Amino acid sequence: MSSNVMQRIEQTSRCGSKSKANGFLDGAESAVQISQFFTTQQDAEQALQYFIQQAKQVESEPCEIHSDIQPIKHGVVLDLKIVFCCEVEAILFQMKI
Repeated sequence: MSSNVMQRIEQTSRCGSKSKANGFLDGAESAVQISQFFTTQQDAEQALQYFIQQAKQVESEPCEIHSDIQPIKHGVVLDLKIVFCCEVEAILFQMKI
């Protein structure tokens, strides 16, 4: 995977995380959504495969993966939604990326 793709993934991990401070896991946050700009279709597809691989490593039951790569001016946008069976898996995924 190119260094640009890994840099975008690292930026997404640092900037895209949201945390709740209610102190318990109620299962309401079992989906993770990512929207990221890439300069090329290939970079977006590589990032998508990386995210899918990371999701598969934490899932206990098959997760739902919805993705879309749309061309925009000067690049493409990857929109990704991964729905895990529980909130813990969503948290583990976010920690991995």
